[in-house]
Formats: sequence, C-alpha cells, structure tokens
Amino acid sequence: MEPFEVPLRPFLVFLVVLARIGGLVTFAPFWSHRAANTKIRIILALVLALALTPLLANKLETPPSESYALGIVLMGEVVIGLIFGFAGKLIFSGLELAAHFIGAQMGFSLAGTIDPSTQAQTTAFGIIAQMLGLMVLLGADGHHWFLAAAVKSFSTTTPGSFSFSPQLLEIILRLSADALVIGVTLAAPAIIVLLAVEFALEFFGRSAPQFQVFILGFPVKIAVGFWVVGASLYFLPNAMRDVLAQMYHGLVKILGIM
Repeated sequence: MEPFEVPLRPFLVFLVVLARIGGLVTFAPFWSHRAANTKIRIILALVLALALTPLLANKLETPPSESYALGIVLMGEVVIGLIFGFAGKLIFSGLELAAHFIGAQMGFSLAGTIDPSTQAQTTAFGIIAQMLGLMVLLGADGHHWFLAAAVKSFSTTTPGSFSFSPQLLEIILRLSADALVIGVTLAAPAIIVLLAVEFALEFFGRSAPQFQVFILGFPVKIAVGFWVVGASLYFLPNAMRDVLAQMYHGLVKILGIM
C-alpha cells in the first residue's frame, strides 16, 4: 500500500487565509460579537477559510514552509485582519458613545450594566444603540463589506508583504477621531436640551429650597430625554447612512494603502 501524502501547498495557503480571516472575525462588528462564544467564532473562521481557500489558491504564491518564516507571515496576516475589523469597530463605537453620553446625562449611569460585546460597564441606552446599530449593519449587508475587503486585500497585499506604514497609522487615528465626532454629533441635541433642563432645575432649587430638586430631577430629565430621543428618530436614517458611509470609506482607504 502506498503511503498517503497530504499536499503541502493547499495546507499552507489555508493557514494564510485562516490567519487573515481569523483576525477579521476577532474584531469586526457582528463577526466578533460576544453573543457567539469563542468556539463558534473559531468554527466560523474555519468555515470561511475553507470556503475561500479554493478561490484564492491560484492567486497566491506558495507560503514558506519553514516554521520561523511561516510564523512571521501568519502574524502579518492576523494583523491585516485585525486592522480591517478594528477600523469598523472604531466607527461603530461612535453610536455606543452617543448613547452613553445621552444615558449619562439622563441619569442612567447610576444603573450601569455590562455590555455583552465589550464586557465593559455601560448604560442601558448603550446596549440599545449597539443592537440597533447591528440591525442596521445587517440590513445594509455591512458585515459583508469586511469579508469582501479581506478577500480583496489578497490581491493588493500578498502574504508576507505587509508593512505598517505611517499612512496606515494616520488613517486609523483619523477613524478614531471620526468615531468621537459621530458620538458627540449624534448626542449633541439631547445633551444641549438636558443641560438646559439641568440649569432650570438648579434655578428652581435655588428659588424654592423646600422642593427636593435632586429627587424631582430624575423623572424630569428621563422624560425630557425620552422626548428628545423620540423626536430625533426622524433624523436617525440619515445619521446611520453617514455612519455606514464613513465605515465603508474607511475600509476602502485602508485597502488602498495596503
């Protein structure tokens, strides 16, 4: 009986694809959500890599078979996937930041809860914004953008050729600033109105000290906050369109620099 031999090249190509897709699944919105445990995300990365390897095998050169050289290549592939996912995570976090600002101004920060995605303490508004953002992202097929960018990056950045350039760092820093701008812009109307309510309550408390303004302020700010959020829903589609557009353009810019 002749010994059974496994072809080395397809296996090496599979490892390269798995490293880049695995980095993407670790950070990209929706793909990295902690509602799916680690085992499911590992299986997802394996399935995606198995599906993409036959499509990319003819376009990629044979990766090095030496352990040290292969390890360097795989580390670079993981970093590429992490960059794509992290870029989307930065812009996506602008929604959560806006909800955190509004919730804290309404007084919900006193009843914080654990965000299942980041394992950090946040307000109930933050979790609602995260779920809303995920639904909009799925409805716009935004989760496919990250996968398409990772696949297309094999044509622009071959395995083993990645280098962290200053232009790439500048784009990541700019996306971080855009996330802060998104959060402040979306939360600005509610923050301005709630600050006006805060000053009005403070003035009322100084004018009528017999009233417990501290206790009265909580339901007033919550009611006004909900009213402002409800009135702002009319402008939410355009705001979400801008957020998704910034995310898409960020992926395109990163892909162009790579």
